[in-house]
Amino acid sequence: MVFDFDGTLADTEEKAFNIYNQLASKYKYSTVTMEELQHIKNLHIKEIKEIVDIPFYQFPRVLREGQKLLKEESSDINAFSPDIHAFFTELRKETDHTGILTSNIKKTVAQFLKTYELSHEIEFIMCSALMSKGKKIKKVLRKYDIDPREMLYVGDESRDIEACQKVGVDVVAVNWGYNTPIALERCKPTFMIENLWEVIDIVRKNNKIKMA
Repeated sequence: MVFDFDGTLADTEEKAFNIYNQLASKYKYSTVTMEELQHIKNLHIKEIKEIVDIPFYQFPRVLREGQKLLKEESSDINAFSPDIHAFFTELRKETDHTGILTSNIKKTVAQFLKTYELSHEIEFIMCSALMSKGKKIKKVLRKYDIDPREMLYVGDESRDIEACQKVGVDVVAVNWGYNTPIALERCKPTFMIENLWEVIDIVRKNNKIKMA
């Protein structure tokens, strides 16, 4: 069982939006209004890159700086589900492995887990470049000797869905994250959910099928 972090477990959208505009002023690229953000949430990351006018050579630097700024606020990042600790306690009864695969940095995720007393519930944190989640998913499969058909990935963006489809892993798309449900449905995720607790229902159903 693998989870994305930003937009899936952690509500970082407003902080990321403010950091983006802060860096836009610093590096002289276009800021984004809240109205424009709602339009961007309907787009694929490749389409977003065409709209956002960060020069290609500056993008890695801006991304790293943005992640560092978010880390400074990591103790103030809210979970989408206030009962997230109870959720993971229950989920661990149904799964062999539970981890996080994210494009964020490990220290930010670790602080979030500490805040919500989840450090002992999450077996691993793995970090990935924006467009390299497929490779990292394969790494998790190899490390824990998991059949792709037995893994479930939970994410909030079209790139999460596409990465899972490339490696044959079922993907649960949440309807509260960085991409809108409309954008996610275009990519045809295995499941769409409105509440994190629905993940446990999916896992239990899959476990019954395996035992049948």
